[in-house]
Amino acid sequence: MANMRDYFVRWLSPGHWLLIGATLYALMALIVQLSGTARTWHGASPLEISSTLVASLGVAFAVFQTISKWNNHLVRRYWVIAGAGMLLIWAGEVAVDKIKHVDFRLIVLIWASAAVLLFRCIRPYLTESIIEKSMWVGAAAQITAHVAWTVKDGFLGGGVHLGLQMVIDSGELLSLLGYTLAMALARLSRLDDHAIRDDRLQRWTNAASKVSGQATRPRICFPYIAQVHQIFHSLPIAAALAQRYPDIEVHIAGSRHNLRLARRLLRDQAGSAPLHFDQLYHPWSVRIDYRDGAVGGKKKILRANRLYFSGFDAIVIPERTSTYLRKICPPSMKLIGTEHGAGDREVTFDPAIALFDFLLLGGEKQARRLIELGYTAPGRFVAGIYAKLDWTTRRNSTRPRMFGNGRPTVLYNPHFDESLSSWPLIGRQVLDHFARSTTYNLIFAPHIRLFDTPTPAKYEAFREYQKYPHMHIDLGSEHCADMTYTLAADIYLGDVSSQVVEFLTQPRPCLFLNPRQVAWQDDLHYRFWQLGTVLTDIDGLDTAIDNAVCSHRDFEQRQRDYLRDTLGLVEPGQSGARGAEAIVGYLQKVERSYQGISVKV
Repeated sequence: MANMRDYFVRWLSPGHWLLIGATLYALMALIVQLSGTARTWHGASPLEISSTLVASLGVAFAVFQTISKWNNHLVRRYWVIAGAGMLLIWAGEVAVDKIKHVDFRLIVLIWASAAVLLFRCIRPYLTESIIEKSMWVGAAAQITAHVAWTVKDGFLGGGVHLGLQMVIDSGELLSLLGYTLAMALARLSRLDDHAIRDDRLQRWTNAASKVSGQATRPRICFPYIAQVHQIFHSLPIAAALAQRYPDIEVHIAGSRHNLRLARRLLRDQAGSAPLHFDQLYHPWSVRIDYRDGAVGGKKKILRANRLYFSGFDAIVIPERTSTYLRKICPPSMKLIGTEHGAGDREVTFDPAIALFDFLLLGGEKQARRLIELGYTAPGRFVAGIYAKLDWTTRRNSTRPRMFGNGRPTVLYNPHFDESLSSWPLIGRQVLDHFARSTTYNLIFAPHIRLFDTPTPAKYEAFREYQKYPHMHIDLGSEHCADMTYTLAADIYLGDVSSQVVEFLTQPRPCLFLNPRQVAWQDDLHYRFWQLGTVLTDIDGLDTAIDNAVCSHRDFEQRQRDYLRDTLGLVEPGQSGARGAEAIVGYLQKVERSYQGISVKV
């Protein structure tokens, strides 16, 4: 019933009524012309008259939008461009009506130029997928009409060809309706209105306006523009924020694939949460370059959705590429970082972290280091938040069983960075070793980016291992990210991935591969290698694993101390609520400080 209700709500929206109305208008004009009952006006058919009328309305609408949006620097020039485009089409239509024997090539060129301008105008609004569809319907109709015109006048020498003329007239009308409808839908999207409302936080924190019922809801977005592993690190916070603070509007944004996973996780783990789901627009260059489904072109995606992101008071992101929004969005927008791991590698302490206004961190170790580097300061972060553990540990309350043979299970988890990972040098040797092993099971679950995206062709390279029942190969499913394997394994075998931290939520034996013979002992970025045995090769790997199991007691307390320093303040099941509370507290504090209200930090 809920799905049916959502379906009808979508179709009762003004945008869909406009779409229905435009379609009915085009059909009515076509039927009138086909019936032959309508009189021509100054030699123009009903379809031609309708095209001129729609073009005039399009010009008027674009001009009105230009005037009304003149103070909005984000969209002003786009509506000027729209006005120019519609004016070109209108001029072309008038020329055809008023001037005899107009060269069809000139009109086709005018329309083509106008279409380029109109696509340029609509580009900031393409986050709304129906707008893009309307534009492409218009473009397809325009191409069809002008191909027919080229055939009629270019190849058949002009003259009377009723069928081709019908295609030309109806195609141009449908094209104009598509373009005009796209402009109307862009206006109805309110993306530009959201982008210029910079007083939402002020009105929200103003107690007097709340009492009078005039408070405006702040808008917060959780975008997921990368691989699925990052969703787990902030989605529990988004759910808690929407459930606990109904006066805040919370949006989830991403690709169709990422939104599908987010919806399922929310349904399974959080139940009902009043969240909005927005599919981000992917430019055609990104769709073509990454047509295999791999993640890429992230800055292009951010730029293409600039107007959408500019309409939020805060963006909560689990990665650093999105700090690019700092350059292209209004300065009043706040960037809040959650990170997506808690390791020691150099990238964990990237200078880009300083671009965040506020951080949600796992433990004191990371906070201390970031303060030392000058990337954050007291009052600009809250520690004790690792949201991924809220749902993954609850779902896997008992350790998953991957094999039924009684053997201990090893998780081989190489990193994706070729300059650091063990995979390029000895990865295949590790798999071959375990294929021959009669002692251990193996889960091969590399970092999800190593084989992004895990296509059938990539799995084909591992077909030889499918015959071994004690080996499990997963090149990048969501189980590589949801802790299924880190909880199922008895022994960890890796290199520099921060997933070792999640493995150590239940301390167990660890081994680290160092085929590059890195001098790691005094390097802070390899601190976690002190939690197990470090191997420079895999000769005698079974013996090394046996020894790691036997000597685990020597490392166990060290592992517990490391985990306490890394995630020690994290309370199981509370990161989502704690993160939501921290975000709200930060936004209230910032806005009150702007208003000159003294706030204790």
